[in-house]
Order: sequence, then structure tokens, then C-alpha cells
Amino acid sequence: MRLTTQMPTDPSSQRVGAGSPAAQPATLVLIHGLFSSPAEFGLLSRILRARGIAFEFLEIPGYTNADRTRPSSWRQWVDAADAALDARFATGTSIAIGGLCVGGMIAAALAIRPRPQTVVGLALMSPTFEYDGWSIGRWQRWRKLAYLLRIDRWMTVREQAPFGIKNLKTREWVMQELAGAGASAAGPAKLPLRGIREAERLCAWVRKNFAAIRVPLLVLHAREDEIASLASVDRVLATATATATTRRVVLEHSFHMITIDNDRQRVAHELADFATASARFRSPDRLDVTQCRVAS
Repeated sequence: MRLTTQMPTDPSSQRVGAGSPAAQPATLVLIHGLFSSPAEFGLLSRILRARGIAFEFLEIPGYTNADRTRPSSWRQWVDAADAALDARFATGTSIAIGGLCVGGMIAAALAIRPRPQTVVGLALMSPTFEYDGWSIGRWQRWRKLAYLLRIDRWMTVREQAPFGIKNLKTREWVMQELAGAGASAAGPAKLPLRGIREAERLCAWVRKNFAAIRVPLLVLHAREDEIASLASVDRVLATATATATTRRVVLEHSFHMITIDNDRQRVAHELADFATASARFRSPDRLDVTQCRVAS
């Protein structure tokens, strides 16, 4: 497993509030979408660095694009991510974990599990609690039939327009990458159906256990997300506990891939704000709920 690390270039930007003592924003640990790569976060890097945020991208065996052909289960994905965190961060280290799409589900599973690090926040970008967006109807019926017949291990799903992207120029760029390399900043050209089935199992587990999350939440979701509906996100957020205060941001100018689409700058700034604010939280048992906002 591999971590991509970026450290802030301006230590003075790490101060929280005028006249306040120096505060180190929590390190953001971000997990990419299903069988994709950290390239999904590349367009966020400049703003995060300028804001003084340290961030790391996890690459997970059996989940990251380069390893997607290896047979693995969702529990193995979470275990591998768990091991990566333990190898990188000492006991008691404050981290804010997050992810895009299914990566958000892995991040949520890590936040639910007891762990030696102090998880001070959970950032969910386009969280796929269910595959119920407006583009899913074409293949929803046959994929479940494939699960039932146990033939999903031999089948793949080819990505199709709009590729999670509302911006036409960015979409064209992604289409060129997919045609040339078979993968892009929006993910691979094809997804093994077996992997999608494992992702759905992970999503079901997170939905069932979501109330166990005790840390502040940042949820960024496009109103027109074609993979996962905003309604399905809100149904799960309604199960959050009182201690898991939530900032819910609805993005109006993107589809599913919000980290590379029209709202990417706002996404980067929301993440930077969240990492900075999360530095105030040292233990889920001592959350000051007045420090988090609820927004839509």
C-alpha cells in the first residue's frame, strides 16, 4: 500500500483565527473512488497547499486502479486502509479522513472502527450509500440478476457519458484519456461487476452502522449526481447521532465527480475549512457541537 503525501508550504497559514495560538490543521487522509486512483484529487492540491493543509492519498491493494484485477472483498479494502493508517500515523495523532464515492464508504468504515489515531472529522464527497442516481436505470436490473446467478466475476461495466462530469471541456479531456490509456482522473474505462457488488455490500454495512459515527461530518454532494441521489444521502444522514454534527453542502454545478468538475474549487476550500476546524476536536467524547454548522 502507498501513501501520497503533500505538506503545506506556508507554516504561517496554519494559524486558526487572529490572535489565537498556533494550531495545526488535522491532516486530511483522502481515499479515491472505486478502482480509480489519487488522480481524482489532483485538481484540489493547489488550494489545499495554499491553505496550509497537509493531505495524504491512500492507495489500497485490491481497490486502487492498478490492483483492481486482484480478487478481494470490501472487508479486505477496509483492512488494507486500516493497516495503512496504523503504519503512517502514531497513536493519538489527529486525522480527518474522507473519500470520494465508494472511497467515502471506506472512510466511514474507518471512522466507525475503534482505532489508535484520533479521528477528528469525516468528509464524504459524493457518498454512494446507494446506486440510485438518474443514470443507473439502464443496468440496475441486470446487475442484480448477475449477482443472483453468480456470474458477476466474469462481467464488466463500461463507463459511459457523462462520466460524472458536467463541464463539457473536462468531459472531453476525460474521454480522450479513457480512449488512450483506459483510465483517467475520473476512474477506469471499465469496472468489474464483482467489484461493484463488493462496493454495494460495503455501502449496506455503512448504512446499517452509520449511527455509530461520533465525529463531525462534512458532506459534499451534487444535486444532479447521476450515480447516487441526494435523497439517498439525506436518508442516511437522518440516522446520524446528535454528537455527529453535520455540514451538508449541496453543489449546483457538477455531477458525481465533484473533485474535477465545476465545483472543484469550492470542494477544496470546504475541505480546507473542515481540516482547520477539526483541529479543535481532540476526542469524540468531548465534541463541542457549537463549532460545527449545519448547512445546505
